[in-house]
Amino acid sequence: WLKPKRLALFWARLLQLARTHFRRALLALPNSAKMAMIMSSLAANVSGEKVDSGIDLKMAFEELIAMLLFVFVGCGSACALGTGEGETRLVVAFTFGVGSLALAWTASHLAGGQVNGAVTLSLVLGGRLSVHQGVVNVAMQLAGCIIGAGVLNLAAGPCDADRFRAPVAPVQGDSGRLVLIEGLATFLLCAVAWEAAVSPSQRAVARASSCLAIGVAVFLAHLVLLPSDACAIAPTRSFGPAVVAYLRGCGNYAEEGLQAMWALCAGPLMGAVLAAGFNVAKEETAALIASIDDM
Repeated sequence: WLKPKRLALFWARLLQLARTHFRRALLALPNSAKMAMIMSSLAANVSGEKVDSGIDLKMAFEELIAMLLFVFVGCGSACALGTGEGETRLVVAFTFGVGSLALAWTASHLAGGQVNGAVTLSLVLGGRLSVHQGVVNVAMQLAGCIIGAGVLNLAAGPCDADRFRAPVAPVQGDSGRLVLIEGLATFLLCAVAWEAAVSPSQRAVARASSCLAIGVAVFLAHLVLLPSDACAIAPTRSFGPAVVAYLRGCGNYAEEGLQAMWALCAGPLMGAVLAAGFNVAKEETAALIASIDDM
């Protein structure tokens, strides 16, 4: 396969594809929804799969319930134990990981179980989820997050004995660093989700194995990022505690989460886009190699 002629043909076609997609993306930039639809359509054409453009309300409702429970269990453990010490940080990270595993297993039969707006975005851009379904899923995740944080608020107690600060981003360092580490951690999660749960080569793998891989990725991300910013990697998870903390108005952390939300959104969304682009590029390259091999 590595003959000079085939290599030259391969790179020529790859560059042509890159130029075509880049030109289309530039034309779509003024309208983000149109850009998402174009990228989703291109990715669907590469994968050869048809994406249902309708809205599955059952999937959306499961996203709401899953996010509510994810915030209640994960952020609840952070409230109860705190994230300042290494031992408790390990337990909190493990709780988030196991919670992701359980909820992904519960909802994955509906092609749901995303429980993360960044993962939803990556699936939309990668052509595995329609734009309409993605928007509804994210809206339900936000609603579930706020409800879950509201339930935790009832158990948090008065401000003088409050540990609700734990799941609110205590930003350490500059925002640029925060965007970078959040982007890398979210790329890890989305890349694992693509390879373990979405990739055609992995569909024969047991569902439990896919959910386990996703849970481990969430655990690792929280283990690394909890000291820096309470580990977002899911803008729809960070939003609820930030809003509820602001409404509580306890001490000097009332506005911390909301002030950091731009970075807690920019980093994960960047990681989600990179993961989707990497997956699309990988599939296009594989298809290109296969077409050259058939010559």
